[in-house]
Amino acid sequence: MHSPGRPRTAGASAVSRFAAVLTVLVLAASVGGCAVGPDTGPDIVRGDDEGGQATGAPEQPALQAPKKDLNWRQCAGSIAQRYGVTVPDGVKLDCARLDVPVDPAQQSGTTIKVGVVRARTDATPAGAVPLVLTSGEDMPSSRTLLSFATGADHGILDRRPVIAVDHRGIGTSGLIDCMTTTQRSVYDDNGAGDGRDVAARAEKLSEAARAAADQCNDTLTPDQLDYSAAAAGEDLEQLRQRWDVDRLAILSVGTGSSVALAFAAAHPDHVGRLILDSPVGYNVSAKAAAQSRARGLQATLTAFTQRCAGAGCSLGAGGAAVLGRLMSSGAGGQVGALSDTQVLDALTTALAVGDTSPDGLRELSTALTAADRGDTGALRKLADQARSLRLADGQIVARCNDMRGRPGTDEIPALARDWNAQNPLTAGTTALDLVRCDGWGVADSPAAPERFAVDPLVLVGQNDPINGAAAADDLTPLMLAADTAQTTVSWDGLGYSVAANSTCAGDLIGEYLGPAPLGAPSERACPA
Repeated sequence: MHSPGRPRTAGASAVSRFAAVLTVLVLAASVGGCAVGPDTGPDIVRGDDEGGQATGAPEQPALQAPKKDLNWRQCAGSIAQRYGVTVPDGVKLDCARLDVPVDPAQQSGTTIKVGVVRARTDATPAGAVPLVLTSGEDMPSSRTLLSFATGADHGILDRRPVIAVDHRGIGTSGLIDCMTTTQRSVYDDNGAGDGRDVAARAEKLSEAARAAADQCNDTLTPDQLDYSAAAAGEDLEQLRQRWDVDRLAILSVGTGSSVALAFAAAHPDHVGRLILDSPVGYNVSAKAAAQSRARGLQATLTAFTQRCAGAGCSLGAGGAAVLGRLMSSGAGGQVGALSDTQVLDALTTALAVGDTSPDGLRELSTALTAADRGDTGALRKLADQARSLRLADGQIVARCNDMRGRPGTDEIPALARDWNAQNPLTAGTTALDLVRCDGWGVADSPAAPERFAVDPLVLVGQNDPINGAAAADDLTPLMLAADTAQTTVSWDGLGYSVAANSTCAGDLIGEYLGPAPLGAPSERACPA
């Protein structure tokens, strides 16, 4: 659901703690002209005044449209079938494949296929500089791309193409098949069953995870550690080289921020623009990341129940109680019930890719209240959607490649208890999620960017249903160390990707892609 309006200056209470901490980094001599104007198409992003009018004003790095294109083929029908959606009229989808080195550093000649999907509209100017989209392993980037095609207008797509690069082993990059059906079912409900407490569930999940790790290692060897965010970042470099351009304009969403930051660390001078939308921490310990996610998702569910009540949903004023009953009964193994993990994943995925208008919230509410009465049909369909988008074998491989400092299985019950006091709806699942990588190998930690060729634009969704807004706070040390003067925008809507859901943010992105830095104010807010 697109939200009209333009950025406005926000007080400390209106922006995230992440933005508040970074206020100290604002440039003392800020650039004038903070109002956001419309993006005028490819000309505004060249940033190269060949006329030689020396104004002395600072400029961002120049951007170029691809000099060499990929072998695109029309694929709206196959994408619609893959994700069970209808591609809106006027939106064009094209697909291509990149054969990229599994490990560019080794130069072994072994390659892997990476899927790329381009979205445009009839209004997209020919030759416009594209935005390169990655949502990491949260969900296929090609599915996240579809969120930019919905709504009354197509916003960013009307101005320039958006090119989604699917993470290795996910979406159009080709699915990995290395786990058994039984193992997947244990992952799906995090080991729930009759009378299982957190400790028993953790043991069951650990057993399945270790067996799955052995099988996937055998299937993928010797490349089982080449599905990390850093490896996906190198795939962006391969795209840049194929296009024969100096720099990429990157729009990262969720865990795609780790892919973008790994690319920025390895290829700092190949970054033309860097948008971190709903970002997560970079190289953060698994325990810290899970705790941030538990806190952020709890806040998102609170916002959902409050807004749902305001929209006249069937949940009424007791939405939190309904969710509590659904999750507690499922965890205990009630016949026909979904587990707490399945309920949480179904709800958060629906908020991420579904309709969050009042009508959409009322429909989601109906599925929840029906399940509370014992009719789980509609909610189970949402849980199946969540599993297909967020729990493929390739996503498990990628997450485990990047999960550092995972606590022992015996620590999980204590973590769940500690987090439960403030996060009763999310603590159990986020703690148990850590066990999914028990026995899996971890890739080396990628370097962090020491500097940025261009100041990043950070978009923080206060009600992010996939990672939670608190995850953005974990980027603070990195930004401080790099001494950057990013612009931070807070958005109070419900949804995954501020850029896809807020017209206000889309307008600001249009300005950011221009030749001049954004300037003051460095902290802004977009209306919900």
